[in-house]
Amino acid sequence: MSARASAVLPAGGRRLTTPGGLQRHLRRAHILGAVAAAAFAVDAGVHATSAGAYDPAHGGLLTEGNLFRLEALAAAFTGIGLIIRPTARMWVLGLAVATTALGAVVLYRYVNVGAIGPFPNLYEPTWQVPGKLLSAYAEAAAVLVAYTGFIMSKRGQRRSHRAGFAEHDPASPAATPSTRP
Repeated sequence: MSARASAVLPAGGRRLTTPGGLQRHLRRAHILGAVAAAAFAVDAGVHATSAGAYDPAHGGLLTEGNLFRLEALAAAFTGIGLIIRPTARMWVLGLAVATTALGAVVLYRYVNVGAIGPFPNLYEPTWQVPGKLLSAYAEAAAVLVAYTGFIMSKRGQRRSHRAGFAEHDPASPAATPSTRP
């Protein structure tokens, strides 16, 4: 172990700032990313398969079916992004996508908001629609996992920056190759 890495170890403890600690941190981040991606896959699958049932006969651009397709696309993109690179920014995106989807399904289950401008009335006062409850559970799980991933990512960045190991953390903006001798 280098003198630099051993200098950051507290007596009898492990620190994230050791190269091995960073590897464990990144492994955990990728595992959390895969769990979040699974939740987003369920959400995307439910919305994509249900979208056709919400298309009105008269068509239109901003229909409930198209909003479902947009949610499916956002969930799929976010899930793939979290598998590829579980950074703080991707966790924030995941948190935003999952929170807005969960908020919408719960709001429109219990409150008849009505049509808002070009948005159709999404009120559906039941959980009995196929896939609705499953999607809500997946969105709730995605919110929890994305929040956990974000907190873990920020802690890892802070610790690695404090010890001077920012170049080992791909989630760090300073993760460029070192040009120091």
